Amino acid sequence: MKNWFKKRATADLVVRRKLSPRTKLLLTGSVVTVVVLAAGSIYNYGLSTAGFERFSANRKQSRLQEDLQRKAAENQELRDHLARAERSLQMNETAFQELERALKASSQEIVKLREELNFYRNIITPVDKKSGLRIQNLYIEPTGTNQYRYKLVLIQALKHERTISGSASLEISGMQGTEESVLTVPGPGERPLKVSFKYFQDLEGRFELPKNFKPRRVKVNVTPAGSSQSVEESYAWPQA
Repeated sequence: MKNWFKKRATADLVVRRKLSPRTKLLLTGSVVTVVVLAAGSIYNYGLSTAGFERFSANRKQSRLQEDLQRKAAENQELRDHLARAERSLQMNETAFQELERALKASSQEIVKLREELNFYRNIITPVDKKSGLRIQNLYIEPTGTNQYRYKLVLIQALKHERTISGSASLEISGMQGTEESVLTVPGPGERPLKVSFKYFQDLEGRFELPKNFKPRRVKVNVTPAGSSQSVEESYAWPQA
């Protein structure tokens, strides 16, 4: 039994070699050196990486700033161009409006001059070369509800040795309700339109139509004094 115990104890015994202090110091120094070198490498790598990223960021920022300045300059140039175009358009529009007004006024003046020329031509040298009393024109315009103003123009063509005198009237035909009716201007009991001229005469006045009267035509009658034959002209109401 004692022998077995001795053998068992001998088999479990582990022999460890004890390191000397010098060896421990060398090992510790080696480990510290390796750690320091590794830390330095990592630090340098971090610095280089950070520097590269900072350089790249600075370059990107510079490019973005240049692009921003270029876009701002382009935007300002477009704004200036738009402002010039708007001013030019306003000037052109103003000039166009002034030209349009001038043309309109000129056209109206031409029409007026032609009417006056035709008026005096009919007095002095009518196309048909016939002398005597003529109804040059009749103008009728509304002034209110069923109220109108008229202007009758009479001339004596070609020869003007004598004065034409007499009377004039208007006969307005239309529908009053369901029946045809004729109204005279001046009306019954009113003073007739007096005619007396050598070259031309304008007869002006006003009249009122009944509310249920719808005019269609108007006829002008001019009867010279001492003559049983009158001069007549008929006009459709819209053209009167």
